[in-house]
Amino acid sequence: MKVILFCILICLTFGIRAQQTDYAKLIPSVLVTACGVQDSSIVNTSIRNLLALDTSGIIKNMHMYYEDLGQCYWMKSGGKDGQHYLQLSIEVTNKALYHQPESSKALWNLAFAHTMMGDCEKGRSYIEKYKLATRKKYWDEDQIRLLLERCSI
Repeated sequence: MKVILFCILICLTFGIRAQQTDYAKLIPSVLVTACGVQDSSIVNTSIRNLLALDTSGIIKNMHMYYEDLGQCYWMKSGGKDGQHYLQLSIEVTNKALYHQPESSKALWNLAFAHTMMGDCEKGRSYIEKYKLATRKKYWDEDQIRLLLERCSI
């Protein structure tokens, strides 16, 4: 009887572990990559793959999923103000912050998106949060300066 209970416990343990997924390991099978320019078919396929992914079993690096989806929506929008995909990009990237509040990538992408849309107040706010979350040696001062120059135009 003890052997049977032990075997059942082992099976349950492996069954539970099998449902615990690290998104970082799924990236090569979900995102379509190509050398050079990402054309619309590549972006559309990546969005379709990301949306089709069952995220209920992802327990590690969920913030990366939302960062990737947000970046795909940004590319689909073409960075143009007011488009549906640009709003989706911002909404989804905010979900990345829910899972990883100090995600440098998500904070930078939100700073960039808001500034490019002309919302300089939010853009500056996210730049400050980015600076707090990111070691100074990784800041690109020229990129920060260029982004903030858009607000003074």
